[in-house]
Amino acid sequence: MSGAAMEKRRMADSRPTTILFADDHPLVLNALKGLVGADETLRPIHFVCDGLAAISALEKEAPDVAVVDMRMPGLSGLKFLEEVRSRNLPVRVILFTAEMNDEEICDAVSLGVDSILFKRSAPENLLDCIHKVAVGNRCFPDESIAAAVDRQRQQRERMDQLLPRLSPRETAIATMAAKRMSNKEIAKALDITEGTVKVHLHNIFLKLGLSDRSALRTLLSPVVDPSRPLSDG
Repeated sequence: MSGAAMEKRRMADSRPTTILFADDHPLVLNALKGLVGADETLRPIHFVCDGLAAISALEKEAPDVAVVDMRMPGLSGLKFLEEVRSRNLPVRVILFTAEMNDEEICDAVSLGVDSILFKRSAPENLLDCIHKVAVGNRCFPDESIAAAVDRQRQQRERMDQLLPRLSPRETAIATMAAKRMSNKEIAKALDITEGTVKVHLHNIFLKLGLSDRSALRTLLSPVVDPSRPLSDG
């Protein structure tokens, strides 16, 4: 359903937007309760302090929007989003976080997150994002989100230039190493010795101009190609 259609439907039944809040800091939850309480078009229906409780509340209450912290016990914000998408649960997700690195931002965008909002933002920005995602729009008001996605696209271009330098065996080993597999695990998977894996990794680092596995993981990390463009519409 399009954003315009959803907005017309919401106006027709005139019901408030129901919201689930998940954050492991009680002070944050109290602040959110006070913030949305003054808006008659919004109705918070559940406040939880961990990711697993958020999924349980989601199944029971079926809110329109979930505002979820990135760093929670039980289930992180990203894992919550992944669970929601894999099960096709009809809820729009706002990741409300103190910080996110480029990889986390791009993972969230790839999973179809509806909004990412940093806690340093003005309180009214959260209300604005809730209203926008409730009618089917995406909301990314912080310019750093688009910048992170752009950096990942540049990384894809760099990766496309560098990877042809590797042999098929080196490409396989580089991919496994980027997935945090140990030398022992790689050797077992390819039926070679750990010493051979070390030699291949050394050659891989030389060919790609990298210093270690961390740099390799960064180079080969998933790169975003969102199906819908980033927009604060």
